[in-house]
Amino acid sequence: MPYNKSFLQQPDATFLANANNIDRQCTLHGAEWNLDANDLAELSTLTAGANTAYAANNQVETKNRTTSVAKKTAFAALKHFLGLFINTLEGSRYVPDEALELMGLRPRTHHANQPLPLPTDDPVVSILRHHDELVVYVARHEYDQPNATVAPERYHGFRLRWKFDGETEWRYVVSTRLHTILHFEQADRGRTVILAASWINPRLESGPYSNNQTEVIS
Repeated sequence: MPYNKSFLQQPDATFLANANNIDRQCTLHGAEWNLDANDLAELSTLTAGANTAYAANNQVETKNRTTSVAKKTAFAALKHFLGLFINTLEGSRYVPDEALELMGLRPRTHHANQPLPLPTDDPVVSILRHHDELVVYVARHEYDQPNATVAPERYHGFRLRWKFDGETEWRYVVSTRLHTILHFEQADRGRTVILAASWINPRLESGPYSNNQTEVIS
């Protein structure tokens, strides 16, 4: 399906905000969506360049013909890349419709039915420790097994929140599978991780979180 040209014809500020969102989502889910590492690197480079050029041209004290040309050049390069990259996203079976909508892109299918409600139950969380990794599994309460492959039909996946003991800000991971892997550095060995999980619906909205669990990185 060809990309939606209206996305590339938005006002500069709107286009740049949406391009930043695509860059952020694709960087976060690159492995999950099987995206090419070189494409991700180029997307980040072009997006950063467009942000820098836009900021320079948007300041009265720095704006001049040179910054105007630089901004137009940076935006043209980013739009040219996104025109092809969006085709890749829309044509990939690894990128779900809900992710396309989250990035402001046209979904492949349109449904007339009402949006599904928020999940009402929390998942059962199981954790396996490996060297410098925590493998987090989720399951429904009625299955309650770390290798369960059955998720509620109306649910899209789960959201994991985690932080090191002593931190105040949560970090988040979204998975459309029933497990995810947290990777850590050798320097993190011995630190305590606090985590919890919630089911998400196809609009990536969270239900209630499970009770916090703690694990020590080995």
